[in-house]
Amino acid sequence: MKLNKSNVDAIPLTEKGQKIYRDSELIGFAVRATTKSKSFIIERRSQGELFRVVIGKTNEIPALNARAKAQLILAQIANGDYTKQIKNQPINNAQNLIVGEALEIYIQRNDFKPKTIRQYRKYFDLYLGWSNRKIFDITKDEVLNKFIEISLKSPSSANGSVSLLGTLWKYMHVLYSTDQNPIQKSNPVDVIAVTKGWNLIKRRERHLNKDVIFKYYQAVLDYEDELNLENTARSNTHRDIVLFTMYTGCRRQEACQLRWTDIDFKSGTVIFRDTKNGSDHVFPIGDHLLSILKDRFLLRENDWVFPATKIPTSHNMHATKVDTLLNRVGAQVDYYVSMHDFRRTFATICNLLRFNIYVTKRLLNHTAKPRLDVTGGYVQIPMEELKVSMNMIEAVYQQKIDCFNYDAVWSERLKEIKAR
Repeated sequence: MKLNKSNVDAIPLTEKGQKIYRDSELIGFAVRATTKSKSFIIERRSQGELFRVVIGKTNEIPALNARAKAQLILAQIANGDYTKQIKNQPINNAQNLIVGEALEIYIQRNDFKPKTIRQYRKYFDLYLGWSNRKIFDITKDEVLNKFIEISLKSPSSANGSVSLLGTLWKYMHVLYSTDQNPIQKSNPVDVIAVTKGWNLIKRRERHLNKDVIFKYYQAVLDYEDELNLENTARSNTHRDIVLFTMYTGCRRQEACQLRWTDIDFKSGTVIFRDTKNGSDHVFPIGDHLLSILKDRFLLRENDWVFPATKIPTSHNMHATKVDTLLNRVGAQVDYYVSMHDFRRTFATICNLLRFNIYVTKRLLNHTAKPRLDVTGGYVQIPMEELKVSMNMIEAVYQQKIDCFNYDAVWSERLKEIKAR
């Protein structure tokens, strides 16, 4: 079979050992599946020598990019130009280190999440385009001109890609420059700060404000599509993902990747695994959201709370996007928001409800940095207080609490405290 995105996504993990799936068009290009992951690989014999090269994990690099990289490496192998790379092998001549190699070394030596790795490769493949340049040969003028060029397309991507180049340069300089063989050069990216300056990116402020929040919430509750008629695990999936995100302030991927094993119905808690800050996030959920999840649990078909909707039910995959719902509801209420705007709305509601700052941080899973917030490292928030807070947020959406009426907020807050 051809190793395109849909076919690669459908390849199952193995129960034990590994299995190789070879591309039907590009000889030597394959996917290796193990019990834990799938990787694009090259396995080709040339002039009596076997070459095995790992291109990257299938969830970190698109199939199209992996194929292009495989074509390049296979051509190098056929021409006798490819040099086998041994993991963690020291570079003999750091002056010959190219940018692409530096990025792979940087990724291998650090524990980055797949999303971060994809973003780094996007910066270099789509914007910088210097993968084959020797990193210590790049000049300040080249960096400045490239920064200006990318800024015309995307100011934030110019900041990200050129800043990453500077980080790589510094990392490789520290790693390979020694007292015996010093690299007598300065970081070319430093030129940005003392000339043009980094692009100023305005922080996004869009959220569901008081003029639209209730209309938008009702439109989500009333949202229907053809899947609602099935009464299966996929019914109301997109609606419930959006409600889950509105009620909890979580990130899109945290909701989409939620498993049934991550929900404790007895205690009414949910756990997000290996979140952005590297820790698991456990917190209670409100009563309405808990009832939604209980209804979904009765119809469950696989491991995922929100299973994918456009594949056979035999495939154990989770949903990834809710773009259709966002577009339709946005058009209906004449106000479009993204999934991350719900997180900004959640934080805004927490502030309007006058939650303790540590309660808000705890709900958003923003960890305190010991050096900057010593007190935050000591504060422990009872689950009971978090539960009350989550129910209050649900009550705002349901118009049972008017968080835009500050006198009412304080009155309701006192009632909740007395009830405990």
